[in-house]
Amino acid sequence: MVLGFHFSFQPPPLNPLTKKAQRIPVFNPIDRHGRTFFFSWLGFMVAFWAWYTFPPLLTHTIKHSLHLTPTQISNSNILSLLATLLVRLISGWACDTYGPRLVFASILLLGSIPIGLAPLITNVTGLYIIRFFIGILGGSFVPCQVWCTAWFDKN
Repeated sequence: MVLGFHFSFQPPPLNPLTKKAQRIPVFNPIDRHGRTFFFSWLGFMVAFWAWYTFPPLLTHTIKHSLHLTPTQISNSNILSLLATLLVRLISGWACDTYGPRLVFASILLLGSIPIGLAPLITNVTGLYIIRFFIGILGGSFVPCQVWCTAWFDKN
């Protein structure tokens, strides 16, 4: 039995002791293990994509629109990473208490609000606030990992 990715539509074999999948069913979104894998990578990809919406625009477009200094740009980056750090610290406890699926959905929901409000920024204070709350999306890594670890065997 080879462990790893399984490119078929069949359900993966389960470990008899842990009841976790021994293969990752990449092309099987119907099976519960396939759905778990699909929604975990899709949710993380969306969160990561939204988390990195600002950096490419920050150095040219946003910098000129808001008349930012390099220090202000650096401070906004620091605030985004600070929020990510705080959410990652809290996410571990929250995953143990409420489950990774609920924590993952909550992070995605909380992070989507500032993404929608981002075009309304008119000054550097607004940028700091939005970047901090968008940084919440960086913490989506923790529930994604906990969710996959609960469903797939470690080897």
